[in-house]
Amino acid sequence: MTDEPSLRDLIFSLTHRWYMIAACFLVGAFLGWGASKVLPPLYRADLDLYVGINAYRGPRDRYIVQVAQDELRNLDDYKNWQMEQLNELALTDDFLSDTLERLQARDAYWLDITVAELSAQLRGSWRNAGRWHLAAEASRPELAIQALETWAEVIDERVNEGLSHARQLVAVDASLVAAADELTDSLARFQTLSLVKSELESAWLSLEDQAADEPWTAYDRWLLLSQVARAADWHPGWGALLDAYPAPEASSDEYLLWVERALSVVDSDLGGLPERIEYLENQHQALSARYAESAEKSLGLSAAMDVTLSEEISPGVEDVRPSGTLMLVGGTLLVVAWLLIGLVRFTHRGAE
Repeated sequence: MTDEPSLRDLIFSLTHRWYMIAACFLVGAFLGWGASKVLPPLYRADLDLYVGINAYRGPRDRYIVQVAQDELRNLDDYKNWQMEQLNELALTDDFLSDTLERLQARDAYWLDITVAELSAQLRGSWRNAGRWHLAAEASRPELAIQALETWAEVIDERVNEGLSHARQLVAVDASLVAAADELTDSLARFQTLSLVKSELESAWLSLEDQAADEPWTAYDRWLLLSQVARAADWHPGWGALLDAYPAPEASSDEYLLWVERALSVVDSDLGGLPERIEYLENQHQALSARYAESAEKSLGLSAAMDVTLSEEISPGVEDVRPSGTLMLVGGTLLVVAWLLIGLVRFTHRGAE
């Protein structure tokens, strides 16, 4: 009767045959390398674009906050959102259709390629502002270079066109805010003057019904003064009017003369306001239309961004078939297969 094999015996046997493990791994790696050469060739062209972002302008960029529809809590959020915008824009059908049209005019190979197929060949990635990495994969090196160069050209042209509109948007936004503020002030001024005019007319009627030598009550006197003073608001001409306000013992006729003078000042200020308000409303409407147009053409990009494609840097190309991965997989699989065979044989020998 023989002893049954133990796990200790199996491990002892295998470790003393380490050369077989090494040989199996080398053979498997060689087979994996051979398999990688049988696979269709794949080449990748790489190119970096410079992307500069003045993130410190982020908190003042009202348009970007509106487009993001989310709170950009810090400078990193602002930078990350802008870089994501670039990546998404570069792979939109609009950008890719333009790229494919230019490629088809450049090489007949691209005539049978669809936008979806082109999209699968292109990659954009980034780790930080300052460097935006673009890559294109194809079955031939020259095709990968064509795809990458043309895509980068489209990105450079269209993104910088969008940035030009984004910078116009900043100027339009400033004018729009100024027009809106002045319109608000003018409407408030018109409302205040209209109310004061109504109160002055009421005071006029009250004073006409009063005897000429009868003094006005202190309450009525200070009420009228406070109402008119509210309309003064440091506007020209009102200081002299307030300085000429009748004394407490003045007659109603003196007050009537002063009210008449006050109504003249109010009418003078009110005279140009309707036209000014109409002008500001038309200006605000025109600026809003320009703002909407520039916003659409800005592609959601920030005026604080700068994207540059250097003409002095050429794409690099490399063979990206997974030779290393297949070698590792091939070597590992052959070692595992040899270990399984050894385990089966060791088990059978113990059962005899």
